[in-house]
Amino acid sequence: MTSPSSENNPINFTAIKKRGAIDALGVPAFSIFANMTGFSAIARAAGFDISQAMVTTALVWGMPGQVAMASLHMAGASAMVIFTAVALANMRMLLMVVSGMDMTGLRDQKMPFWKKMALMQMLAITSWVHVGQVEDQYTKAELLRYFTAFASVIYIAGIFGTGFGYYLSDYVSDDVLRIILAITPMYILMMVVTARQSLNRYAGLLGGILCPLSYPLIGEWGILLGGIVGGTMVVMIDQRLKARNGSENGEHNG
Repeated sequence: MTSPSSENNPINFTAIKKRGAIDALGVPAFSIFANMTGFSAIARAAGFDISQAMVTTALVWGMPGQVAMASLHMAGASAMVIFTAVALANMRMLLMVVSGMDMTGLRDQKMPFWKKMALMQMLAITSWVHVGQVEDQYTKAELLRYFTAFASVIYIAGIFGTGFGYYLSDYVSDDVLRIILAITPMYILMMVVTARQSLNRYAGLLGGILCPLSYPLIGEWGILLGGIVGGTMVVMIDQRLKARNGSENGEHNG
């Protein structure tokens, strides 16, 4: 990996953080802001006040979990049921957190555990995808600073978007606000489609095909199944092709 840093070019962490913040202030921050604006319509309909809606965004920080929390609260579910549903909805983030810690070298950083938890709390699919795209431009130490700035900006944008949307619903219909929820998924889809790694593009394409096909059979579980099966199939095919190419190269060399 080629890094901009060397002995003759000392690391400027301040400049890297600034770059991360600037990169986040464009479409990424806007998409998260708009997405949480749409969530506010759901939260308000569920009976949340503005502080409850903003705290939900800050602590859950995942649209499926946030929607599950608001919907179950509106249905009168117990706290244990809500907690379990939110935990299961956000379970999809576990592998992303593990991957994010590996990309940024967070495990090896000498910092309190609570700081590591706080950094991973701010991790979102948007920041994970974007940081993955610039990974080869920085060392792990530099990438951690970049991620910290990038994730902080979109995290703050999401919380402010929640507050903004809560009052915006006084002037715009809830249906319009719910439509805004599609902005972030569309943005992430475009990032996956334009990803440098062909494996990511194929996984996104296959998962996108499987989701609507499985939806009539298993409903909303089709989204989860389509993503898992699509990604797994692409990885398995890639591994088999690599193994075949490796054996063929071995035969030729022999």
